[in-house]
Amino acid sequence: MKQEDLVSVILPCYNERGNILPLITAVHDQLNFVPHEIIIVDDNSPDDTITFIRQKHLPFVKPILRTADRSLAKSIRRGIEEAKGNILIVMDSDFNHQPFYLPMMINNLDFYDCVSASRFIDGGKMDEKWRYFCSWVFNIWIRMMTKNKITDSLYGYFSIKRHILEGLDYDKIFWGYGDYCIRLMYHLQQMKANILEFPAENGKRLAGTGNKHLLKAFFQYFDATMKLVLTDFKNK
Repeated sequence: MKQEDLVSVILPCYNERGNILPLITAVHDQLNFVPHEIIIVDDNSPDDTITFIRQKHLPFVKPILRTADRSLAKSIRRGIEEAKGNILIVMDSDFNHQPFYLPMMINNLDFYDCVSASRFIDGGKMDEKWRYFCSWVFNIWIRMMTKNKITDSLYGYFSIKRHILEGLDYDKIFWGYGDYCIRLMYHLQQMKANILEFPAENGKRLAGTGNKHLLKAFFQYFDATMKLVLTDFKNK
C-alpha cells in the first residue's frame, strides 16, 4: 500500500456499549502503521452507545447517529459515504470479527481488489457448531444458485479499495441486514473484481448477546439469494 493511503474502518453498531471502546482500542492498535479513521455508525441504540463514544473525544473516531429506518446495511452505507479513506474496511462491533487480521487485510490490497474473511476455508473456525454447520450449508447453496465462488457470503468482514466499491450501485446492495453481504459479494463477482478470501476464526463478545433470530435471518438470506437468481435470469 502507498504511504499516503488513508484507511477508514466502518463499525455499524446497535447496543454495543460494552464492546465498542475495547474494540476501538484494539483496531487503533492494529492500525498503528497506517493513517486511519474509525467511523462508528450507531442505529439509535437504547443503551446510548453514541453518547458514550462522544464523551471519549478520540481524534481518530467519527461517531455518527442514525435515528430513523434502522438497518445494518444502511448504517454501513452511511459509514461508506462519510468515509474519507481510499481503503475501506467493514467489520462488526462485537469482536466476532477479530482485529488482528486487519494488517493482513490491508497489505493484501496491493494485489487484490477486495480481501474477505471466510469461516469455511482451511483454518477458518466458529465455536457454535450447529450455527457453523447451518451457515456452511447455506453458503454452499448460495454458490450453487448464483454460480459464484465465494465460500462465505454471510460473514461481512472485508477490506476493499474505494474505487472498486464505487463502481457498484449502492441502491442494489445496501439495504436490509446481513443479506446485504450476499448482494455485495455477488455484484463484486459480476464485475470481475479480484477477491482474496482468507480463513478467519470467529471471535467472542465481551458483553451483550448476539442475534438470536436465526430463522428470521435464514428467510432474509433465502429471499435475497432468490431475488439475485431471478434478476439474473430475467437479464439473460
